[in-house]
Amino acid sequence: MNGCNIDRPMFTRVFALGIFLVLAGTAQAAVLRVSAEPPFSSERLGDAIRSYLDGAEVTIVSPPGQPDLRDGASAEPGVVYVTLRRHDAAEDDAEVVLLEAGDTIIARLPGAMRIEDLYRAAALKVQALLQRRMAAGIADGPVGLVGDRASPEPHGPRDRLLLDADLVLLLPSDGLARQGLRLGAGLRFARRGRLGLGAYLEAPQSTHVQGIEVSTWEVPVWLSLGFAWHQGRWLGWLDAVGHAAVRRISAESPGIVSNSDTSLSPRAGGAIGFGLPIRPDLHAQAQVSVLGVLADTRYRVDDQVVSPSARMLVLLELGLAYGLR
Repeated sequence: MNGCNIDRPMFTRVFALGIFLVLAGTAQAAVLRVSAEPPFSSERLGDAIRSYLDGAEVTIVSPPGQPDLRDGASAEPGVVYVTLRRHDAAEDDAEVVLLEAGDTIIARLPGAMRIEDLYRAAALKVQALLQRRMAAGIADGPVGLVGDRASPEPHGPRDRLLLDADLVLLLPSDGLARQGLRLGAGLRFARRGRLGLGAYLEAPQSTHVQGIEVSTWEVPVWLSLGFAWHQGRWLGWLDAVGHAAVRRISAESPGIVSNSDTSLSPRAGGAIGFGLPIRPDLHAQAQVSVLGVLADTRYRVDDQVVSPSARMLVLLELGLAYGLR
């Protein structure tokens, strides 16, 4: 009977894949003691680690969560101590410290991110460091102090980009209320800064004024600049908002020639918003805006006002925002 020949390179690849899967499973099944130094939360760090390390035994301990091994004491065998703390050299940066049987791994995290993103980045870093340490331990034996400052968690323009969609109720001080959809994109900068740009989509409206049928539609383009005054379990922000609304009004009546006009209506004001995270990159949001209309938008037919001029506009918005990574 012919034997079964196995190609040696193929066998090597299969063996390496098996080792990787064993390492990944070992990292996922680690026993972790988690703590966080103020202003960070040990509970939120533990929740983030549990969500990314399936099967890990995570216990929350009060800081300092690491035993002091400098005097020769030994840590509990098989236990990895994880601590999140401020980085000494940079006030806004943080670092994750892993300690096991006297071996220490330190990973620095950039501070220019939202607090929920920081916990998520810390959990991902713990996952990666556990797997890397397991691999290094088999290949080279015990690992000493490792500085991971050259390869922090990526934090580029994609981390700061936001996309949002809101249902909107527009309430003018004079005239009919309108409904619409707001589509926008935003950019976070300088940790708390916010820049937004987008447009509102509204259905056309028709009404009768003393026998004259008036049809109106508009497309407001908006620009906002503000800052996030609260970040954490919920979000809060204040924005300065400007609108440039392209408006078209048409009037028809059996006794007059049809009239139409297209104009630009500038508006300016402010907005306050609140958000509730659904997951690290998605949150529900609500916003209230109050805008002053900077131009007279009345429309006349034969000296008769058929479309009034609202001096103020209130917008109530409810929707979702997605932060790309």
